[in-house]
Amino acid sequence: MIELSPEAQFWVIINVILLALIATLTSNLIRRRRVGKLEKSLAPLSASWISTLDHLLRSRGPSEAIIVTFNKVLDDLKGYLGLSLSRGSTSREAVLAICSRLSEGVCQSLMRLYEIYEPVRFGGGSARREDLDEFRRTLIKLISEIRLWRSRS
Repeated sequence: MIELSPEAQFWVIINVILLALIATLTSNLIRRRRVGKLEKSLAPLSASWISTLDHLLRSRGPSEAIIVTFNKVLDDLKGYLGLSLSRGSTSREAVLAICSRLSEGVCQSLMRLYEIYEPVRFGGGSARREDLDEFRRTLIKLISEIRLWRSRS
């Protein structure tokens, strides 16, 4: 076994402490950068939801606009939260998984969007004007609830 002088032992201990400190600081920096990217990434996505709805409304009609926009909202939120659901997951299961990670206000808005989406998607008929107006209002409310949730967390 190698014996070190007291001075060498001192410097080995100092180097170990410095190495641990550098590793901790690097880890915290990487974690903060990831969180910062996530926080920034949802703002443009949520703004695009309204423009997607408007574009699809003009080009494909109200039913298609609701269906595609709702699926875009779900995909964006799953990506933002880092959720990986199985391919066979239903929209309702996705909504419930997303709701388990967000605030009550966000969850209520998302569930209301689902309640409008479900009959349009599976009912086979065209969306009524009232449904479209309610979907737009709820989507705007969802965006504001997400901003509020992000500001609190």
